[in-house]
Amino acid sequence: MRKQYHPECFTCRMCHRLLAGQRYFQRDGCPTCDTCFQATLEKCAKCQGLITEHIVHALGKGYHPSCFSCAGCGRAIGTESFAVDKQGDVYCVPDYYRKYAAVCSACERPIVPREDEDTYKIECLGRSFHESCYRCESCRMPLSPELTENGCYPLDDHLLCKSCHIHWRNESSC
Repeated sequence: MRKQYHPECFTCRMCHRLLAGQRYFQRDGCPTCDTCFQATLEKCAKCQGLITEHIVHALGKGYHPSCFSCAGCGRAIGTESFAVDKQGDVYCVPDYYRKYAAVCSACERPIVPREDEDTYKIECLGRSFHESCYRCESCRMPLSPELTENGCYPLDDHLLCKSCHIHWRNESSC
């Protein structure tokens, strides 16, 4: 600590125990005995062990870097983005989407955002769709998620554009 002490003056700043010849730590520029130093350490929110070196602060808690890991793949998350489910389990983003993302009814792939690109889930008739998959089942024209002329006009659990809806309704009434 680049200071000189008489042996009787070299004491723990917290409990005043003599430190000459003992293991000690520097805490805020002052000598601290092992016991007092250990008492100041944060406990890992996952394993409850003392965190003596690197600490990951997330979700208002402290973790060992290896303990702050994905509940799916077990890989340490570190400084990567992460997601938390309703039970409080932490996931890396790919595993979270793999487990919880809605699946598109048309292409049967998960509806997940791509890097630097917003992704919207369109829901209709209790089903989910990618924007690009939300199309008329008859003519394949893209449907607008808005309530407009280009929107969806469902008939018998089918997604239809306005003209196909009229055509199908007229055919079924003959």
